[in-house]
Parts: sequence; structure tokens; C-alpha cells
Amino acid sequence: CYFLLGSISIVLWAVFNSMDINEHFLLILGIILYLLCPLIIFLGRYAEGKGKLINLGNKLVRNELKPSEFLNKYETLKNSNDLIIKKPSIEVLQLVAIAYDSLDQREKALETVDEMIFVASENKKTFANLFKTSFLFSYDKKEEAEMLFNEIQKQKLDIISKSLVDAILKSDRAMVMGDYKTVEMYNLSMLQRTFPKLDNLGKLIVHYKLGEVYEKLQEKETAITYYKYCVDFGGETAIKKSAIEKIQHIN
Repeated sequence: CYFLLGSISIVLWAVFNSMDINEHFLLILGIILYLLCPLIIFLGRYAEGKGKLINLGNKLVRNELKPSEFLNKYETLKNSNDLIIKKPSIEVLQLVAIAYDSLDQREKALETVDEMIFVASENKKTFANLFKTSFLFSYDKKEEAEMLFNEIQKQKLDIISKSLVDAILKSDRAMVMGDYKTVEMYNLSMLQRTFPKLDNLGKLIVHYKLGEVYEKLQEKETAITYYKYCVDFGGETAIKKSAIEKIQHIN
């Protein structure tokens, strides 16, 4: 399209020029459009390569709750010729880490997060480190998580990073610190949030977290209610299996 528009602009310039009408703007526009063609092709190819995996991850991991299927297809697609650009992407690696986390494969999840940090551009490093902090707190690696979290908070944060800091403070970190009421209030508010709405994985994680909170608060019947949601709607995640074990333990 850019090449076609550039050609039309130059043809129109030539026509007007033959009529002694000076329309140099059309010539300049045509040259600019030609120069943009390589950049547009490169960006389009990268977006298609990355987009394939992101769409696949959102579908299988976040909505259909089939993390193993995504990881298998991710490895196959990554090593095939179907993927246009194979350059690592922080967005794709984030979905891979989430898939490992939902299968409770913690070491692989943390390895993937470290890869995220390595490939992240400077303006995305903070987000990637915060993502790792969230995992560390949820895996009860309190000291390592606290050191990284404190270091991050000294930096200048953008809106997305500030939002993630708030979520960590009120959920993952609060849980480790034993501030169960804060975790309860935050996760209940997440269930009531209308925009952006939680996807299926988000709902599952929030219900499981509330189950843990009420179990800690000795409100066992309420805990079982939230764990039962995880059993019924846990898909092929390790959260479903863990919820079954939690209910058996409480009973």
C-alpha cells in the first residue's frame, strides 16, 4: 500500500509537472512513502511473528486454561518455519512464564522470567523485574523478593509499573507478610472489577488466593467455597489439583 501510494504521488507529480504546474509536495510525499516501505515491512513481519504466539498464548493459557498445550505448541512453532520472526519477545516470554507458573513448574517459570529481563528493552526492564518479584513473593522467596522490590521502588516508575507495584503490595507481598485482610479486600475488589475484566486464568488465581486467605483466617467453609470454584473451573492447571488437596486437608 505504501509503495502504491508513493507511485501514485510521483505519477501525479509528473502529470502536473508536464502541465507546468509545480506540485513538489507530491514528489516529496512519494519519496517519503518509498523510504518508509522497508521499515513497514520489517515492523509488519515482526508483529506477525510475535502476534501468532501472543494470540496462541492468550487463547490456550489465559482463556482455555491449557498451559501444557500452549508450551508444546510454543516449542513446535518456535522451531518451525511457520513463525516469520523468531526474535525473543518479552510479551511472549511473559505468557510462557505464566504457563509454567500455572503448572507449578516454578524453576522453569523463574528461568523464563530471567530471560524476559535479559531481552527486555530499558523501558521494560522495570516491568520484567516486577514480574519476577511477584513470582518470588508467591513462591515464598521472601528475602530475595524484598531486596528486588525495594530496589525497584527507588526507580522512576511508569503508570503500568506503579499499578503492578500496588498489586504486589496488596496481594503477593501482603500474603507473605501475613496481612490477610489486605489480600482479602484486594482480591474481592478484583472479582468485582468491570474494566478490564478478569480473564479465566485471572478469576482462577483470585479465587485460589481467596481460598488461601480464608483458610489462614480459619473461615474453613468460605475457603472451601473458593477452592471448589478452582476445582470446577481449573481446566488443566496445577491450581485445580492443589485446590482438591486443600479441600481434602480442610475436611
